[in-house]
Amino acid sequence: MNKIFLVGSMLLLLVGTLGAARASEKAVRVIVDADTANEIDDIYAIVRALVAPEFRVEGVTSAHFTRSTEPNETVHRSQVLNEQILDSMGLSGSIPHPIGADRSMAAPTEPVDSPAARLIIERAHAGTADDKLVVFALGACTNLASALVLDPSIESKVVFAFIDGDYQDSRWGPGIFNWRNDIHAVKAIFESDVEYIHMPARSVSVEMVLLKKDVDAHFKGRGGVWDLMVDRWETFSRTAGKPSKVMWDVALIEAVLRPKLATPVVVGAPIIHDAQNVAQFPDNPRRVKVFEAIDSQGMARDFWDAMDAASLK
Repeated sequence: MNKIFLVGSMLLLLVGTLGAARASEKAVRVIVDADTANEIDDIYAIVRALVAPEFRVEGVTSAHFTRSTEPNETVHRSQVLNEQILDSMGLSGSIPHPIGADRSMAAPTEPVDSPAARLIIERAHAGTADDKLVVFALGACTNLASALVLDPSIESKVVFAFIDGDYQDSRWGPGIFNWRNDIHAVKAIFESDVEYIHMPARSVSVEMVLLKKDVDAHFKGRGGVWDLMVDRWETFSRTAGKPSKVMWDVALIEAVLRPKLATPVVVGAPIIHDAQNVAQFPDNPRRVKVFEAIDSQGMARDFWDAMDAASLK
């Protein structure tokens, strides 16, 4: 494949789909794919996307959180929470929410077919190269990669945005969790030509933190999804009783929504050998956008402004 990009193309990639949509006053078409039951930040990120007027959310899909290539029940746990979120916002009848893959890909060329992957394909074809579907992967990117392998013709019609694998000091590193949960899916995406946005977890999105006292002040007692987010914090084992929480996934949503709050660079994709071994390839003609830094305080302010505006409607 010829993957030589002109400087003009690089600048267009940096501007991104969201900026183009704003220029034409069109909402960006979005699907949020999340391993919602694995952490609490997924719920906060999903709600942030749902209340954003800049987004037209065309699906909320569920992801597994295991490294097994055997069917398992983790995706069903995420599906239950996705349905609770949409029900609590009165959106379950208007936003599709199909279940995703129940296992990891066994190889980059072996998709795991699922209703979620099929929705990504369907909504990708509903647009064009000038009206791309942005798919956020907040967990393992199995559904995204599977959609691409099942129907390679969507490649020019989607933007994939994923959080995990590290990038620091101009070097790629392995991820913490999502990357390892389906490394074959990660390889499939990096080895494609799909437009790709990357939020490093270990060195960048780790800075995005919310405080429980602010969650209580903004959400507690308001009912609906607001109390659902409070309850999730208070009952989830890793956050119960904790005064703060890293909101990894919120950082990715905010970075795409508010480009001024993140610092992107366009670089060569790494060569993924396995979940632990990543080879540097700075001159790789396969270019991807990665966020080097974020304004975490600005993101927190923007998050609360958006939540307050939505809760008052």
